[in-house]
Amino acid sequence: MAPQYIASWAADTEALGYVDTHLTRLIKTLEITPPGGPQDRILEMGAYLQITPALRSKLGYGSVRGCYYGPAGKIDLRRATSSDGETFDCEIDLFNAEKDPFPYPDEHFSTVLCCELIEHLTEDPMHLMSEINRVVKPGGHLVLTTPNIGSLRGIAAILGGYHPGIFTAYIRPHASGEVEARHNREYTPKEIEILLLNSGFTVTLLETGPFRQTPRPEEGWVLNLLERFELPKDLRGDDIYVVGRKTGRVR
Repeated sequence: MAPQYIASWAADTEALGYVDTHLTRLIKTLEITPPGGPQDRILEMGAYLQITPALRSKLGYGSVRGCYYGPAGKIDLRRATSSDGETFDCEIDLFNAEKDPFPYPDEHFSTVLCCELIEHLTEDPMHLMSEINRVVKPGGHLVLTTPNIGSLRGIAAILGGYHPGIFTAYIRPHASGEVEARHNREYTPKEIEILLLNSGFTVTLLETGPFRQTPRPEEGWVLNLLERFELPKDLRGDDIYVVGRKTGRVR
């Protein structure tokens, strides 16, 4: 996936800054998402419309839907226009993914993307996972990404006396009173693997990688430490990337 294509959908300076920070992750997410066909439906949870257009134009899905936090039952009609003049229309369903039933029939989607969302939940994630299982057809896929609290960065932070999480700080509300969602619970790759297995998904891919392709030589000592004590060095990237195929019900 060309970085320029993703960046072309950033509507303003703030969106462009977000894309710049998360570009490596966004490209990786599209790379691991199974392609679809004209008959396939895909749902992107927490859709910002930055990679959403590519789900249709690059991955081939015939129907692309988005959802976001908001009052249940409301639907936002969103149109994005790229810097090249390409347009993309998408319906965004609003609801609380922790509590509300998802407004979709059983086995409706071939694929669901749940990217950088689960870490924001304030309660047990099993309502979310149960609803995802319900709306994904048998043999369909869940693509989930989330920060890795067991990363080299996290280990370096906690051994240096800091919190290992990426975004755990309390956030000052905007003038409107709206508060950005902080990270309430970050996970290790093993926890995410167990979560998918208990949610009726067979894990077909489990990797970690960076948010950004920037060198961090200061984390070399963490690798040396892990090697010295014969501890696992794999799955130590900043973000967790997992793909699961629906093979059963929630346990």
